[in-house]
Amino acid sequence: MISHKLKIILDGTVLGMAIDNKLARTGIYFVIKNLCDSLLLRNDLEFKILAPVELRKKMISFYSNHRFEECFDLTNIKLGEEKLNFIMPFHPAGQDLYKIPESNIFQIIYDFSIHFCPELKGSNISFEKNILKSLNSKSHALCISKKTRSDLLSISNIEPNKVGVFYPGLRNDFDKNYKTKIDINKFLNIPENSKYILCLSTLEPRKNLRTSIEIFERMILNSNFDNLYLVLTGAKGWGKIDEQINTFSNKIKKKIIITGYVDDNIVYHLYKSSLCFLYPSFYEGFGLPPLEAMAAGTPVIVSNRGSLPEIFGKATKVFDPYDITGMTSKIHYLYLNSKKREEEGNKLKKFSKLFTWKKSSEEIISFIKKFKKI
Repeated sequence: MISHKLKIILDGTVLGMAIDNKLARTGIYFVIKNLCDSLLLRNDLEFKILAPVELRKKMISFYSNHRFEECFDLTNIKLGEEKLNFIMPFHPAGQDLYKIPESNIFQIIYDFSIHFCPELKGSNISFEKNILKSLNSKSHALCISKKTRSDLLSISNIEPNKVGVFYPGLRNDFDKNYKTKIDINKFLNIPENSKYILCLSTLEPRKNLRTSIEIFERMILNSNFDNLYLVLTGAKGWGKIDEQINTFSNKIKKKIIITGYVDDNIVYHLYKSSLCFLYPSFYEGFGLPPLEAMAAGTPVIVSNRGSLPEIFGKATKVFDPYDITGMTSKIHYLYLNSKKREEEGNKLKKFSKLFTWKKSSEEIISFIKKFKKI
């Protein structure tokens, strides 16, 4: 009996890498994990996960008795004999995939930050170049924002009709721990009546953490908010954030808390308990952390770079990443007006509900079906 279900095969390399390395559980990991979860819920697909041999063995063991388990069984997949759709959710497709008859390749593309962000000039651009190099006349691209799509079209020869857009959703398990009682101030080792500004990201130059620290310095020196702290959460990336912090006075340094990577059961509470979420990034392809902060009912302060105004500009004001005065003023307002802060947080929480993985997967599958071979 011939199956008429759409056959999807996704490269699960990033999922496998995150099994033993929690630091690999970045935004891209959550995009891939939630995409897999959502595709498995559809009854119009035959969904499989592909990975290199050794990694595949590890994944089969790790996901034993998990609903992903059946996705590793490729025995019924007939390469070259049936219509297959390969999704490359991060790493570029190799030329061997393009040689398989009756197949379509869909590359998910997140951003071209190094190409388009002047502050990152001199950074390693090889990955972005490898993505561009991998695209050919048979390629299709799935971009996570309209901004990423326009950037891709401006630096490649890919046909516009082969480039689609989908917005990632809020991760499915984001608020699963919201009922768990956690004393965040105790976790951060700050006094009970303290407030804190939260920055959550990989600690690297693209996130513009120097501006975050300068904003915090101005808040402390000009407003005398002695119970205010700055919390920097995330895995250490590259750059010299420690050296930057050391340039500030002891009064400022002792109020800056670097937590490093934190487990998922803490993340929701970090967002929820913060005064606001500060994200003056130089460039984003989408911006999952601000969306998560909104879902926790927390006001966000974001830059007007990359896709951030596209995604969040209708819900909240955006700032130039160098507008220290403007962002400081907004935080000052939130500090002094708890009722207005709560009202804004509730509004943003409703806005975050527009972004679901059910909707995301529908956008992806609808785009793939446009190229279904007859």
